[in-house]
Amino acid sequence: MAEQIATTLRRAIADGKLKPGSHLPEVQIAREMGTSRAPLREALIQLEREGLVVRQPNRGTFVAELTEELVREVASLRSVLEGFAAGLAVKRLAEEDFRHLEVILKEMLAAARHGDFARMSEWDYQFHEYIMRASGHRLLHDTWIGMDGKTRVYLSTTNLMYADMKSVAEGHLPILQALRRRDPQRASRVMAEHLGEVLDLYLTKVMQKDLPQNVRRKETLRQAKQARRLAVRRLGHVGEPRA
Repeated sequence: MAEQIATTLRRAIADGKLKPGSHLPEVQIAREMGTSRAPLREALIQLEREGLVVRQPNRGTFVAELTEELVREVASLRSVLEGFAAGLAVKRLAEEDFRHLEVILKEMLAAARHGDFARMSEWDYQFHEYIMRASGHRLLHDTWIGMDGKTRVYLSTTNLMYADMKSVAEGHLPILQALRRRDPQRASRVMAEHLGEVLDLYLTKVMQKDLPQNVRRKETLRQAKQARRLAVRRLGHVGEPRA
């Protein structure tokens, strides 16, 4: 019952029926759903773990704020960090690492087929985190981990935009393929493009922006490339993938 309630609330957040920052009155929601407050609270706890809602002492539960500005900032920063990490990781990944990434994608796809949104989002996070660690750049990884909360909120919210959860898992295949080709430039670009596509989808469906074809994605990629070049110059790294 709790998972059914969580699924209904997730979809309401994804469809924009429950706006960012809106209050979730437990008594009213339980009455509308024809349930008691116990399974509703269990569902809200699950959504809080996923980063979709926040509970405030003496105030109640609210839909997590994910403004357009925050979405853009998280997307562009992830593009910088993860694109850079993918370019570094191609030279370090062993066959064992590729097998592990394949297992993660299989688990992600299995969770999607079973409609287990929470598990699928967790495997999504693990896929990206594994690549960050595989970069061998400890400070880069630590910086990424430092935005863990916002990354999880972003993943949970943007994954809801897909009508078919299987497409979330399948969307990661080009990243794995690019890494296997051992081409730093390609791996970096494919990672940034993946994040740009997710950003486009979110802004179109939730923010209801009429996006010109590829304009916003190109801007995100341009900013990411500039930031990577600047970071590499400062770090003095010689193996950076050129934009």
